Amino acid sequence: MDINLLAKEMRERALLITANPQLTHKELEGNLLQVEKRNQLNRLESMRKLYFNAGRWAGGARDHLAREAFYKVNGQ
Repeated sequence: MDINLLAKEMRERALLITANPQLTHKELEGNLLQVEKRNQLNRLESMRKLYFNAGRWAGGARDHLAREAFYKVNGQ
């Protein structure tokens, strides 16, 4: 295995374990590593959408989606 690919895989595994402490190094092998990376990207994308819509409400948009996102971010 190329040293750069190994370093990249170890970095990705460390970031996933940091984000989700229940995962272990042994669980993140092969296909499961790819699945967890996709799940992490999906969670990140949903958080981005939530903050974007909450910011729209704070900026003056008055639709239901923006209001719900704003309340969810602020814990109301």
